[in-house]
Amino acid sequence: MFPRPPSPSKLYSQLPRLLAKPLTHVPFPAQRLAMTKVLQQVFKEALESEECEFLRGRWLLVKINDLGLEWYFSLGDDDKILLHPFGIEDATISGNLNEFILLAARKEDPDTLFFQRRLLIEGDTELSLEVKNLIDALDINELSKELRFLISSAGEFVTIFSDTGAVSG
Repeated sequence: MFPRPPSPSKLYSQLPRLLAKPLTHVPFPAQRLAMTKVLQQVFKEALESEECEFLRGRWLLVKINDLGLEWYFSLGDDDKILLHPFGIEDATISGNLNEFILLAARKEDPDTLFFQRRLLIEGDTELSLEVKNLIDALDINELSKELRFLISSAGEFVTIFSDTGAVSG
């Protein structure tokens, strides 16, 4: 007897993770190139106004648990975002892909994600709170229309097909 396939709603809720899974096989130099380019755009205003200064000389580890991906971020001397595959972090923010999508798309309040322990902060609390506040202050309308569409579409998808059902607008 064959096992029953998952229900469509169960499959839909896992779709972002399944679509992103190939990223785990992309060599780190390619990940760094793409991520750095996107992050430089996302944080353009914050970098220009020196709002990211708190990251200089400090390292933030971002872990996407369900994909097994992790990146170490800092701010370089040239005011560019640094991205490394390993290191010693001052603080860690971790969670599953869907939670990061909801955060980026503004479909869930960051405080809610942290208080419900769907995103976890460990290490230097001050650094983590500064990163959370920086993300909270981002204006999604300042992004390119392509990136805005990607984030918004992914956020809508996760909102509709989320297992948690606890998504606020």
